[in-house]
Amino acid sequence: MPLKYVPIRLKPELLEALNGIAKKRGKPCSQIMREGLQFYAERNAILSQAEYSRIMNDEFVFMALELIIRKDHKDDHQGMLDEAARRASALCG
Repeated sequence: MPLKYVPIRLKPELLEALNGIAKKRGKPCSQIMREGLQFYAERNAILSQAEYSRIMNDEFVFMALELIIRKDHKDDHQGMLDEAARRASALCG
């Protein structure tokens, strides 16, 4: 199927992030955008109300934990963020 040209406007930070992903993956930025939009469209089409509620609940729990950790474990907070970033980077490459 032939592709259609669709001009869009992006914030500079988003375009910079997309260019970084494209370089890291060795793909054109336009392909990264198409893949992201395809993923979003497919995911959004099948997102049921139950899934949406679960995602909202998960985000609420993450936010609550963040507040508790900031309040009760101030000295460990940055170390935990650094470790989470390290683990995410190890998983995502």
